[in-house]
Amino acid sequence: METALNITTRFVVVNEASIQALLSLIAKLAKEKYGQQLSDAQLDNYLNRYTPQQLTSDINNFSNQWLMVYAGNEPAGYALITSAGKRPDHLPEKKAKRLTGFGVLQQYTDSGCIEALLKKCLQVGQSYDALWMHEYTGSPLLPYFEANNFRQTGQQDALEDLPLPGIYLIRRK
Repeated sequence: METALNITTRFVVVNEASIQALLSLIAKLAKEKYGQQLSDAQLDNYLNRYTPQQLTSDINNFSNQWLMVYAGNEPAGYALITSAGKRPDHLPEKKAKRLTGFGVLQQYTDSGCIEALLKKCLQVGQSYDALWMHEYTGSPLLPYFEANNFRQTGQQDALEDLPLPGIYLIRRK
């Protein structure tokens, strides 16, 4: 008999355990998402941007809201809601936030973690006119985002931090 996992999504607070969990998730998710598309040097260069000091500063920045989803007590994924990043051309609204870094480890794909994380992101973003994303064009999550009312704008640009093609998605109120 299988036991259902207790899925929770929480805001990330600055402490050693959460910083280490976030660093681990960022590395694992980057390898899962981009490991086949990037060289080891490109992946290392991307991951070297993330340090405990940089994450502490980002988490403490009032423009950012980091969320982590847990399967039981295990960190399973994360997302960042921020005002940083190049907005898509199709977003004239003044009140918009970016949803970035959204990901859940492959081992938790069918656990409900993806749904719980997106639900929390949408709750956090409900006071804005729109949430937008700049997602890798090969992301397996694109159909999921589109099923949850994120619409591709048709505008494509290379991802800001990686040499990969990206597509903009917007979810309006």
